[in-house]
Amino acid sequence: MNVSTRAALAVASGLALALAFPNFDFNVAAWVALVPLLYAIDGETHRRVFLYAWLQGFACYVASLYWITITLHHFADVRILYAVMPMLLLAGVIALFTAVAFWAAAYITARSGLSIVVTLPIVWTAVEWIRTYFPIGFPWNLLGYAAYQNLTLIQFAEFTGVYGVSALIVFFNVVIYIVVFRRESPRVQGVSLGVLSTLFALAWIFGTLRIGELQRERPDHSLKFAMVQGDIPQSIKWDPNFRESSFSIYVQQTQEAAQLGADVIVWPEAAAAFFFQPTEQYPAAFADDAPYRQRLLQLAADTGDPILFGAPALATEDGRLGFFNRAYLVSGRGAITAWYDKIQLVPFGEYVPLRSVLGYFVNRVVAGFGDMFAGSQQTIFDLKGARLGVLICYESIFPNLSRMAVDRGADILVNITNDAWYGESSAPYQLLAMAAMRAVETKVPLVRVANTGISAVIQPTGQIMARTPLFKRGTEIERVFWTPRRTVYTVVGDLFAEICFALAAIALILAYFRPRRSQPIEEPTAERVFRNGHGL
Repeated sequence: MNVSTRAALAVASGLALALAFPNFDFNVAAWVALVPLLYAIDGETHRRVFLYAWLQGFACYVASLYWITITLHHFADVRILYAVMPMLLLAGVIALFTAVAFWAAAYITARSGLSIVVTLPIVWTAVEWIRTYFPIGFPWNLLGYAAYQNLTLIQFAEFTGVYGVSALIVFFNVVIYIVVFRRESPRVQGVSLGVLSTLFALAWIFGTLRIGELQRERPDHSLKFAMVQGDIPQSIKWDPNFRESSFSIYVQQTQEAAQLGADVIVWPEAAAAFFFQPTEQYPAAFADDAPYRQRLLQLAADTGDPILFGAPALATEDGRLGFFNRAYLVSGRGAITAWYDKIQLVPFGEYVPLRSVLGYFVNRVVAGFGDMFAGSQQTIFDLKGARLGVLICYESIFPNLSRMAVDRGADILVNITNDAWYGESSAPYQLLAMAAMRAVETKVPLVRVANTGISAVIQPTGQIMARTPLFKRGTEIERVFWTPRRTVYTVVGDLFAEICFALAAIALILAYFRPRRSQPIEEPTAERVFRNGHGL
């Protein structure tokens, strides 16, 4: 097989994997998408394994993250040529994680004699966990999210988090590969099929029982949420000439929701398109924002309903003026109850990583404000007997943030977001899928309120309810039930992924220091790994 054929297989593998995620939602592709790549690296040196795996990842993430170009071009007035470059850069960086996973698995396999069936799922999980936090923290479209619609199968995520689902999908791919192409001994093939079948049976049985248990449950606690979808176009959202009309939309929707008996009215991220300060003190340059603050407080007092909403808030750090992306809770008496500052900021959108190096080359999505400040701690909002944990925008893609909120006592997760940046691309659908996994992991309901959609209520099973269409203004009122609970994942966090990381690190060290055979003196290849019938 020549280089071009192998490269084509790697690209095909990446594109097939991209099809598994929203808005394509061809979920079954994830379970076989890695097979062409495994075939492409068969017989190749570790260096070429790295390159082909990087190519696969690059193809996958270009197809998955294409919406970045749309965001920069249409909403930040970046010329299309320059808008493509940050997307390609990000796809290339994330593809490095795919490359490292396959290289490390092939290296350990070749040096230790362990089967690729064992090494790749473990290393892949370890690398996904690293990607969640380093170097910029961008766990977008982890492999496990591809199965978000397979509710019965993914319930075990309450033990392992999304990382366990990723490991299962990788394991499935590798088993299919070694069985179809007979790349391991009959014994290894048989054992692998047996283990895979057992894992699927256990996951399916547990999922069936767990969903049945949750559906039979009769919670004593409930809260009636009004999810206000203002549908304010991004092109006018921050234009002072449209501030009054935009604010009036939320006022009208809030008044209507109050008449329908909502317990709490939720506005999206930055729905208050003005600086909302904790006190009445405003710098002279932003004095025009103060009357809107008072009107919002009066709105809550007039309706008698608490309002949870997003707004920017001015602040200073180290003598530098900036702002927080903040969520406020205002009581039905018109008093500020509490607030939460977004902790996990969007790289290249709300801040520029390594700004001294990259700032010259990268055009930010959020123009005009400068870099945001990151919050330092979570806030649990107390409201009418419920405790709410708030996730702002893409914080919903970080498993540990929602886990920590529930561990601190949150009964319901509330995700407020402004997805107007993404237009009609796949991004809002991908964000919804990732948010659904947070409910599965913690087994608490999640209420998602988005400016232009998709707003929804996600049940503890991961079932998406009351889903609104994109770009449709209105208010969805839903009663959300909850039962206080803490899953294994809530308690132990990313322990499964951390164990995989430890195992992968130990295996790499042992493989590196394993004495080399005196002859032949040549680099082990994937061909030896796949065709020599190494045992487990």
